[in-house]
Amino acid sequence: MEREIAENYNLEIKNIVHFRDGYIINTASGKKYLKKSLLSNERILFVHSVKEHLYNKGFIHLDRYLCTREGLPYITMDQNNYIITDVIEGSECNFDKLEDVVNASKALASLHKSSREYVLSEDCKPRDDLGLLPEFLQKRLDEIKKLKKVAKKGKSKFDYMFLDYIDYFYNLGYNAIGMLMQSKYNDIVEETRKEGMFCHHDYAHHNIICSGSKVTVINFDYCCFEIKVYDVANLLRRKMRKCNWDLSQAKIILDHYREIEKISDDEFLILKIILMFPQKFWRIVNKYYNSKRSWSERSYISKLQEAINEIENHKKFIEELDSLA
Repeated sequence: MEREIAENYNLEIKNIVHFRDGYIINTASGKKYLKKSLLSNERILFVHSVKEHLYNKGFIHLDRYLCTREGLPYITMDQNNYIITDVIEGSECNFDKLEDVVNASKALASLHKSSREYVLSEDCKPRDDLGLLPEFLQKRLDEIKKLKKVAKKGKSKFDYMFLDYIDYFYNLGYNAIGMLMQSKYNDIVEETRKEGMFCHHDYAHHNIICSGSKVTVINFDYCCFEIKVYDVANLLRRKMRKCNWDLSQAKIILDHYREIEKISDDEFLILKIILMFPQKFWRIVNKYYNSKRSWSERSYISKLQEAINEIENHKKFIEELDSLA
């Protein structure tokens, strides 16, 4: 491995140490991180082009790929693709820490602002989710309805809890989709495409590395063409679940985001609809009935109870959210 890397990269390697799911490469030019990528060549090229676009537009705090002597952002060894980045110093974003939340919100706004005018090259394989939100939400709602039949055949505590609350969550999702269909979603999609914007699409705490006021965004594996409020909704949702859907905390995130990147009234409505949809409820029941049980029965019940316990605070949050538009 050391010989392969030395031959393909302009690196003076001191040693290579196994670390987590990859390797730390100590070099004369600093520490690098090598890890296997499950992405195809074309997909890696897309992620690389997205990062380089952001960097060239001034969004410099991200995990750029190191390129080989031939200019490729990956190396193939033993029929697997590997990528190398600089080691990012700092700690994962703590959503309980106000400074981290504020800085994460500003970083996301800067990312979206810098994403504009991206031009796709022919050798890339992008993921394009623009315009697909109604389809995604409807598919999840249909899944919830289908699982009701499965639960009726079961006799577990989870089955009974699910059946007690399915009508509430189903109606919530149904109303959200109805609002989406009446919104200017398609106009926002077209405007986003025209502006050449994209989303990170996995803006979670472990992909936001904080070091004082500096925020480095990493892991763009899921980046895609999508409306920006998708990322904003994900950031809000993750924070809201830690503060009982406290509207004042949402105001902090939105205010700092909008210092850098605006959110129109039409976009705000889509943001509200995304937050309204019962995403957590769907994810838990779908995982329980359709995937291999990676959690214990008790864990599934606990997760479902969390979603149930959020009902009143979430309902109040959605009712009052328009005051922040």
